[in-house]
Amino acid sequence: MQFGTRPSLVLLVSAISLPACNDDTSTPTASDTDTSSTGTTDGPGSETGAPPTTTTPTTTGTTSDVTVTTSPTTTEPTTETSTDTTTETGTTTETGTDTDTGTDTDTDTGGPVDGVIECDAPPLVPPAEGTCEVLAQGPGGTLIRGTVLGPDATYENGAVLVDPSGVIACVGCDCLDLPEAQAATQLGCAQGVISPGLINPHDHISFAANAPIGEGVDRYEHRHDWRVGKNGHAKLTVPGGASAAEMLAAEFRFIMSGATSTAAAGGRPGLLRNLDMGLLEGLPIPVANSDTFPLGDSNGWQETSDCGYPNVTLTSEMADENAYLPHIAEGIDASARNEFVCLSQGDTDVIAGQTAIIHAIGLTAADTATIHPDRARVVWSPRSNVVLYGNTAQATVLDTFGVPLALGTDWVASGSMNMLRELRCADELNTTYYNNHFSDRDLWNMVTLNAALATGSENAIGVLRPGYAGDISVFDGAELERHAAVVRAELPGVVLVMRGGLPLYGDAAVMAGFDAMTCEDIDVCGRAKQACVSGDTGGVTYAQMKAAIETTYPMFFCGTPDDEPTCVPSRPGEYDGLPVADDLDGDGILDADDNCPNVFNPPLLIEPGVQPDADGDAAGDACDPCPLDNTDTCTFVDADDMDDDGVPNGADNCIRIANADQADADDDGKGDECDSCPAANPGYSPCPISIEAIRDPNHPQHPQDGAAVKVVGAYVTGIRPAMGNSRGFHIETGTQMPFTGIFVFTGNASPPVKVGDKVDITGTYEQYFGLDEISYPQVSIVETGDVLPFDPLPVDPADIATGGPDATALQSMLVVVDMLSITNQNPDAPMDFDEFSVTGNLRIDDGLSDALKDMQLANACPVGTEIESIAGVLGFSFDNTKLQPRVKSDLVLGPNNMCNPWP
Repeated sequence: MQFGTRPSLVLLVSAISLPACNDDTSTPTASDTDTSSTGTTDGPGSETGAPPTTTTPTTTGTTSDVTVTTSPTTTEPTTETSTDTTTETGTTTETGTDTDTGTDTDTDTGGPVDGVIECDAPPLVPPAEGTCEVLAQGPGGTLIRGTVLGPDATYENGAVLVDPSGVIACVGCDCLDLPEAQAATQLGCAQGVISPGLINPHDHISFAANAPIGEGVDRYEHRHDWRVGKNGHAKLTVPGGASAAEMLAAEFRFIMSGATSTAAAGGRPGLLRNLDMGLLEGLPIPVANSDTFPLGDSNGWQETSDCGYPNVTLTSEMADENAYLPHIAEGIDASARNEFVCLSQGDTDVIAGQTAIIHAIGLTAADTATIHPDRARVVWSPRSNVVLYGNTAQATVLDTFGVPLALGTDWVASGSMNMLRELRCADELNTTYYNNHFSDRDLWNMVTLNAALATGSENAIGVLRPGYAGDISVFDGAELERHAAVVRAELPGVVLVMRGGLPLYGDAAVMAGFDAMTCEDIDVCGRAKQACVSGDTGGVTYAQMKAAIETTYPMFFCGTPDDEPTCVPSRPGEYDGLPVADDLDGDGILDADDNCPNVFNPPLLIEPGVQPDADGDAAGDACDPCPLDNTDTCTFVDADDMDDDGVPNGADNCIRIANADQADADDDGKGDECDSCPAANPGYSPCPISIEAIRDPNHPQHPQDGAAVKVVGAYVTGIRPAMGNSRGFHIETGTQMPFTGIFVFTGNASPPVKVGDKVDITGTYEQYFGLDEISYPQVSIVETGDVLPFDPLPVDPADIATGGPDATALQSMLVVVDMLSITNQNPDAPMDFDEFSVTGNLRIDDGLSDALKDMQLANACPVGTEIESIAGVLGFSFDNTKLQPRVKSDLVLGPNNMCNPWP
């Protein structure tokens, strides 16, 4: 038996069960009163010792507890939306202001402000200490009560119910009344704010073992200036190659700030979902592609007027990506802008619906206006931009032109050490330099829904919605309400962080409510916390992570981190970013001469010497509601409505395709215009597909390698032994037609399925060295059974042997061969893997019987030994097709045989 060495996987075994959640006890209120380089030391994208230019999926993961939902009853959610109101049991009225702190005037008048729904649930009382308390402990699932930040409404005294499989089952007012809630562990957070787990759509985590550069040693014009020392600048030396423990520590820094996912061009199994590395922690979604050098310019190549770069990404090369995140226009000069020009035209146009441009600093208003029509997004890293270039992307202009912004940390050297510090930078820029252009809800969207849109994960994470992953963070709302409690949170105020319903970190009193976890105590600025991570990291403890990372920089700080890169924009000799009486926005232009006196907008090197004013109307682009129309009669474009159908992104059941009527025939939360699946498949659940379509490469519905798939009603026919890192089981439809069997790979976890069980499987289709399999599986046992409703399929041994005409078509199917004799006692000699060959050159393997040398099924019988029949599942490994008997009765000896291969 040979399986090879496989990295282990997280196994989430579940059924998506969605009880109805109609919020029929809610009382609406009238308003929301939310008062990169050469060498290993040159930065992200180094050619040696750095993450690859384009990330590709891996198949590693970690051990997890296995839960099974048997015979589920599923009620799909019902969602009603309209273009301007959300109806629960009355009317939720939107307001024009977002007053979380009393100072946010929300001058972005086009984006909706979600209404507040007061739920008529039993009142919660704040605990004597902390934010949340355990109200009841249950055997399965979690119910969290408090202020719920929904995608299109805020529920005061609301709740979120996560089922035992880690999937959100209910959001709103009536979750408490559901039978499933009675079996759940219940948390009461009277002053808690319940948010989706934050998503960091951009980081270079393999450079985590560095201290930050503080105020910075220089101000550059283009990333190649600091990467390779171009244009008279000195190169920054930032070592890459962080160790596994250091990268885990960096991930835990993000978790401490409420994050559950990232696209970090690196990472390790466990902790965060690494959306661009295939380390998805059981989430069956396509992997994003973070492309550090879409122009092939890692050697520092620059152009100012043409597209003569070393290796320009073609439109055709990224057309099939689900999410594409290229670094474009990281700089403030003409060479930065030229990158966008090159990559937005002709056969090198990569600005598309799957694209989120990382940085996008050096753009004109005319450039920016082309992004929204292509449904693209921008990932904004203000802290890193400011300390490196003295300026950042023109965030107000991007928003005015309807470009959704997501917020990413970039890397610890010049960016933020965690998500709350990046939010703090964006908030300070907004308050001090952007005249409060963005509301608190806008900033919160940048690290939730917009970040999900940037990484192509918006059907799985980034919002609290039934059918979505239970990635949830709870924040202390005692002093700051609703979205402000997230935007201005400090580390002690992160009360709970769950990924897929698994509590990873939080207040000690809260974590104590979850059983069977190994946790470590942490004092975070005087507040008792626990990190429950070693079971998710393959045994790496918080203490080990902390020791590893703190050789360069502490795990966390209370308040402003030491030497944190500045968020005050400045360029020596041009502006210092300090507001004064006659220069209120600190951009170096006196208010009397400033075409945007309240919004920071100094001249950029792409248009030297003048403040950007594309339409020449004396109102600068940064504060002009119509930057390309000097009559100011342009049509408003809303960044919170990507498809321009009048339905805000958070409420839209087809965010990327216009569907004003929001028709949803199967009521699964996905509009008919964007839902090709005839069956209900809420959230990240793929459309059911036949095993035949998955296995047969010529089938018209054959998925791409790496695609999310769902199989329903298949029978378990054989199970690998519960040992090692290559566990799993075979399933089959029972029709016994070609291509109707497949292997389900579970890594180092063993689901309690048995032969005869009828199951539904959701996971990722992969080809592993010739064996078709579904990995990262979610398993739901539909029916339990001890006997299969079909017998093994009789076949000729030569037809299914390696290279035989039926070997591929019958892979992973239960078959039987007869009239046999052993023809080769050890076909792997001089090595020995307990395999032997029989008539027709068919190999017999112990992969489903014992997987141990000389135990049970073995190759001790000599050539000529007669065997009447062998039944088993047809497998494939190490370039050979192999029949795998499951139990002793699968092998029937010949009448005169004195040697038994299975004694």
